[in-house]
Amino acid sequence: MDAKTRYKAKKIKIVFFDIDDTLRNVETGYVPASITRVFSQLREKGIYTAIASGRGIFGVPEEIKALQPDFYVTLNGSYVIDRKENVIYEERVPNPLVQDFIAWTKQVGIHYGLVGSHDAKLSTRTDMISEAINPIYPDLDVDPDFHEKEDIYQMWTFEDKGDDLHLPDSLSDKLRMVRWHEHSSDIVPISGSKATGVEKVVEHLGLKPENVMVFGDGLNDLELFDYAGISVAMGISHDKIKEKADYITKTLEEDGIFDALEGFGMVEK
Repeated sequence: MDAKTRYKAKKIKIVFFDIDDTLRNVETGYVPASITRVFSQLREKGIYTAIASGRGIFGVPEEIKALQPDFYVTLNGSYVIDRKENVIYEERVPNPLVQDFIAWTKQVGIHYGLVGSHDAKLSTRTDMISEAINPIYPDLDVDPDFHEKEDIYQMWTFEDKGDDLHLPDSLSDKLRMVRWHEHSSDIVPISGSKATGVEKVVEHLGLKPENVMVFGDGLNDLELFDYAGISVAMGISHDKIKEKADYITKTLEEDGIFDALEGFGMVEK
C-alpha cells in the first residue's frame, strides 16, 4: 500500500461495505470473526459504518444487521435508511414504466421479478430462477401482479441470454440493466446506483466524497468506486472492479477487509 493512499485514509469518516462476497460468502453464509472487530473498532474511532448492497433491507442477513451499521444503502441505491429505518432517500419506478418492462419480458420470452422496499415477488418459479435468487432470497413467493399492490424500486430479469440481452430503446432511456448473475440482471432507474444512495448519506451527514471508503467486488459497485475517496476491491472481484480500485485486498476468507483497514491504519490487531 503506497504512502499517498495511506495519507488519504486519514480523511475517511464513513466506510461502506457490500454484503455478498465482501462481508459474507454468498454461497456458505460465512462471515469472518474479524468483521465484528472491524465494525467495533471503526465505531470506537468515530467512523460511521454502512452497507451498500443490491439487496433489499428484507434480504440483509441477521448476522450483518447484528453488526449494527449506521446506514443501509439498499436496492442499488433506490432505498436508503438509517439503523432505525428512517428513510434518507428513495426512488420508485413509476408504475407505467413497470408495466412496460413486464410487457417487454413477455415479448422476448423471459421471466421477471418485482422488488418493493420490504418484499419482492417472482413472475414464476423455475429451477433457473431458484439457482439465481435462492442464495439471496430463499423464500420468495410468486406474484406477477405485485406492482398493483406495492411500490416498485427495481426489477429483475431471469434468463439464459447473458450479455446478448439488452433493454429496448423504449426502456433504455429510463432504465438500465446491471448483471449480477449469469441468469439475472437488476433493472434500476437510469440515474440509480449505489453511488447515488451513498451520496445521499454523505450529504445527510455533511461530508464529502473524500471522506468515503468503499469495499466491493461486483459490477454494481462500478459507479461507487468512481465516487468514493478510497475504493477497495476484494480479492475475487470482477476485473473491471479491480481496474478501478485504489487498492486490491485479500479475499473474504483471508480476512481481506481487516487486512486492508490495518494497512490503512484504521484498525489494529
